[in-house]
Amino acid sequence: MSRSGRGVEPLQSRDELVAATADHAFARFDLAPTVVDPGLRVIGSSTVAWAQHWSDGRLGVIVLGDPDGVTALAAEDATRAWVERLAPDHVTAPADAYEPLREGLDLRGGNAWDRTWTTTPPPAIPAERDVAPHDGDDDELTDFVRTHNQQPHALPGRHPDQRWVVVRQSGRLVACGCTEPGNTDVPLIGGIVVDRTQRGRGLGAAVTAYLTRDGLERTGACTLGVFADNDHARGLYERLGYAVGLRARTGFPVRAGSRGPSRVGR
Repeated sequence: MSRSGRGVEPLQSRDELVAATADHAFARFDLAPTVVDPGLRVIGSSTVAWAQHWSDGRLGVIVLGDPDGVTALAAEDATRAWVERLAPDHVTAPADAYEPLREGLDLRGGNAWDRTWTTTPPPAIPAERDVAPHDGDDDELTDFVRTHNQQPHALPGRHPDQRWVVVRQSGRLVACGCTEPGNTDVPLIGGIVVDRTQRGRGLGAAVTAYLTRDGLERTGACTLGVFADNDHARGLYERLGYAVGLRARTGFPVRAGSRGPSRVGR
């Protein structure tokens, strides 16, 4: 018997899942082509849950829906059994609907973040003319990123399909960034780092605009993740044409052998 009074039903295929999301932006830009399990839907709604491997290889459960629908999903014994069977590394849901899942699935830790997307070219940024593809020493680039960002999300060499760009002044590295494979063929921008002594000059915007233009030329879209407490970065991305498609929160199931928290989304 349904504990929520609404019940859940399985989704049998990726096509069913896409249709059930009602063309949500996450389904268009971040739904991995090799979904591990098409998941569940709250009967008569567009609230869905599915499992996929993220670009870092970890298995994640993603939930989309309004607070009432997610509350109904979290209340079902079938949902908990499904998640326990999959044993995901993390569970992501809309931030305004996360609490019922946290309680129902016994999630811990985690972080709040926004997934943003764009399909339109950014405005011209004067410093963009100084951005160039990286063709130098990866060790130099790694040292620069670690020096000017204490918690780097992207580092050179972590994925063979990364595309790094840099800005140099008198031969000295002052800014960098990259695109790397996201959950789909749409590139994910990351690793935007500016020398602490050079911030406020538009270099981060220039690198982001350059990478966005490159991503749009290759695939017609580009994605970015930004942590919810980073208002400065969000404002920059919005000025470059990015729109928030999902305000998310990610938590980690408590289980034996869990690898523990890791920042998701950026």
